[in-house]
Amino acid sequence: MFHHFCDARHSRGQGAISGVELGAVLDSFGHVLAAREWVDRCDAGRLRADDLCLTFDDNLRCQYDVALPVLRERGMTAFWFVYTSVLEGKLERLELYRAFRTDFFAGIDDFYLAFFLGVGASEFADLMAGRLRDFCAAEYLAGFPFYSEADRRFRFVRDEVLGPERYFSVMDLMMAGRGVLPADLARGLWMDAACLAELHREGHVIGLHSHTHPTRIERLDEAGQEAEYATNLGVLEGILGERPVTMSHPCNSYNDTTLRVLRRLGIRLGFRANMSQLNGSELEFPREDHANVMAELSR
Repeated sequence: MFHHFCDARHSRGQGAISGVELGAVLDSFGHVLAAREWVDRCDAGRLRADDLCLTFDDNLRCQYDVALPVLRERGMTAFWFVYTSVLEGKLERLELYRAFRTDFFAGIDDFYLAFFLGVGASEFADLMAGRLRDFCAAEYLAGFPFYSEADRRFRFVRDEVLGPERYFSVMDLMMAGRGVLPADLARGLWMDAACLAELHREGHVIGLHSHTHPTRIERLDEAGQEAEYATNLGVLEGILGERPVTMSHPCNSYNDTTLRVLRRLGIRLGFRANMSQLNGSELEFPREDHANVMAELSR
């Protein structure tokens, strides 16, 4: 599972890797199945425990600019899981905020310091303080060992304490304080429809990743989850000329309702964002984050 990449055009933010580093990861693997072969084997019940495939989440332009040339050199294809609101002109905040903390702070710890100071000076200060009293970093997001204690604390406050709207208000104030405009951050962040159509023509598999990428889609009711995925599917079908049948769960967030919605939409293959649920359903295939693979390579 891959997300962010860096080169002269794309900053090396937290977790981003270069094309050379991607090549080293790929060289460490054995045989990697083409994405469409993976789908065919899954449909036929012929996947083996050691069958590998490559996946890219979030429709990021850095993936197209940095990772795709590496795949082309090796004749490899992958899954690309796309959230689609950005294809309709909406600037999704999750990625904008990542660009903000990458480009306007000396490092991730510098951002975290400013963020917690910002929440501490806001109307949400007491709420945060109360919830953090019993917070155990070792237990939160335990399935993602590459997260630091500071990463876990930030994500806990973002997702469990503040929730989307309050988090947006804090981050928007931080951006305004530095004179940063969302439109400036959005340049070059996402692939457009032409990029996705090109990937499709080259044999890659384009799949669902929700429409607006909620960090906790499982908290939406059934109608809300269906709207996210049905809209996602409709936009991609219009670009690709065929109906997607694969997906990955954004932020690893889903529940039984999600799986029911996806099956109703005709989705046949889905991926989690960690290596839990090794014996899950056809919509819960485990994935290894590239950070864990690179950690193993460096030992």
